[in-house]
Amino acid sequence: MAAEEIVVADASSNYDLEKHNTASTTHKHIPIEDDYEGKPTQEELDTLRRVPGSLPIIAYMICIIEFCERASYYGVQPLISNYVNRPLPQGGNGWGAPAPGTQQTAGALGMGQSTSNAVTQSFSMLAYALPLVFGWLADAKTGRFKLICWGVLVFGIAHVLLIVAGAKNLLADGSSKAPFFIAVYILAFGAGMFKPNVSPLLLDQVTNTKPMIKVLKTGERVIEDPEATTERVMLWFYLMINIGGFMGVATAYSEKYIGWWLAFLIPLILYLPLPLLLWFLRKRLILHPPGGSDLPNVFRVLGVCIRRGGLKKIGRHGFWDLAKPSNIAASGLEGVYKTQWSDQFVEDVRRTFQGTGIFCFFPIQYLNDNGLGSAASFLSTMLRTDGVPNDVISNFNSLSIIATAPVLNYGLYPALRRLNIHYGPIARITTGLALSTLGGVGYTLLNYYAYKKSPCGEYGSSDCTIGTGVADISIWFLAIPFAIGGISELFVNVPAYGIAYSRAPVNMRGLVSAINLFSTAVAYIIGLACSSVVTDPYLTWDFGGPAIAGGVLTIIFYFTFRHIDKEETVFSQRETIEATPVEDSSSQVGEKAAPAFSEKK
Repeated sequence: MAAEEIVVADASSNYDLEKHNTASTTHKHIPIEDDYEGKPTQEELDTLRRVPGSLPIIAYMICIIEFCERASYYGVQPLISNYVNRPLPQGGNGWGAPAPGTQQTAGALGMGQSTSNAVTQSFSMLAYALPLVFGWLADAKTGRFKLICWGVLVFGIAHVLLIVAGAKNLLADGSSKAPFFIAVYILAFGAGMFKPNVSPLLLDQVTNTKPMIKVLKTGERVIEDPEATTERVMLWFYLMINIGGFMGVATAYSEKYIGWWLAFLIPLILYLPLPLLLWFLRKRLILHPPGGSDLPNVFRVLGVCIRRGGLKKIGRHGFWDLAKPSNIAASGLEGVYKTQWSDQFVEDVRRTFQGTGIFCFFPIQYLNDNGLGSAASFLSTMLRTDGVPNDVISNFNSLSIIATAPVLNYGLYPALRRLNIHYGPIARITTGLALSTLGGVGYTLLNYYAYKKSPCGEYGSSDCTIGTGVADISIWFLAIPFAIGGISELFVNVPAYGIAYSRAPVNMRGLVSAINLFSTAVAYIIGLACSSVVTDPYLTWDFGGPAIAGGVLTIIFYFTFRHIDKEETVFSQRETIEATPVEDSSSQVGEKAAPAFSEKK
């Protein structure tokens, strides 16, 4: 849904070197080398207002699919900690809910903090690490849509098993353990199939992939900007993710007041529209058939660069040029190095490695956003709940995103574009890293005072039974760092989707999207490795350490990558594919069709 209606295209603009040298603006964009119809001049790139392109209806429907999948996933994820950590409450209703009027939390297996943290972290680690396998598989063998459908089928099996794990008789004799653990890890596999393919599928539906001159109904000449278009569609996408994530409120209250059977039934109900939506969309989507992975050629390009330049040249100017066919030909080395790629492919590889370097900073954002391991969940058990389920507060992460995303999409970002202020992806990610660090400081201070005021001191989260068993601090204070962390995600994760898609070779978009997701898996791996210290009496430092690291890494990140904000967003080209739906049942794009747009990401 574009903010502006665009009615006329100006095809007369071409790049002018002299104008590039004389344009006087605050921010100058690196010129676009390719010629195409509607291409803006350098002066126009530097001075004209930028607007997002229109989004097809099908894009919004993919966002609804993402909502259903994330609602069913996040309806389960926050329940895992209490289910594993806490025992079946004494005096409760037998379904896992505690007796009314107590400060107890729901429970089932009573396996303790360390086991709970290990299960929680391993589940999430698999959900974000398996996309590396399934992203590559979609690129090379199956295509994105088919693997999404398989993931949805696996999801359904997991949700049915979770209903079994909430049965009263199984909870009573402890035999709910088997169906629960099988379901949890099957759910992780389903998420691994679904997640790396849905955002590239969404961006495949967006067809404006290079900056183009357009004229609005008002007569204003503007640039239809692929970066602004990607930002808008991914903000919608991320908004739907977090509306889905907010469904965890319903499951948290269900476990607290009704029991596990209802807490697990709600995600199943939210899952049910998925198969129907996929069936409806199957003939309406732009689908690119798998073309074999570009990964082998990426390694060949890297090998040529290292052989010609040596290890000392890595990261230096001109390193990637050594693998360009034009460079090899100019050096008279065609007989030594046989190339199966173009100069543009080498440039895409360079940008892919650059994007991967950006993703390396994301684990610290996640640790400050959510806490190390299950530390935030353990902190919540030390605070006065006054009838609020302890794990409902984490949903303020999603609530803050739901409230803030429209403000960014239709308020802040359009206002900055009207003022011709370029707030590029690196600037946005830096803002997000700084906000997450602030959230980490909030967790640290809250845990410090929780220890100080708990009747059990620095062992306040270890099933404290002295007095009320909790510190005299309302659990609602925990909503503040959760909300700050949620807002930070909009500045970090949304640009990351665009970077993962736009900077990847065409046949590696699923894999590069998976590498972006893997940065979250790294955070879970760190949490899993630290399971033994994510417990009393170390929780304050479990929050404080990442907060300190986050402050330092935010500064390093900005000065390392700030030059990327000067680059113009242009998607890579697949010269042999036209991205338009066809009438056959597969809706796949024909391999021999003329190129309709440049695809990059």
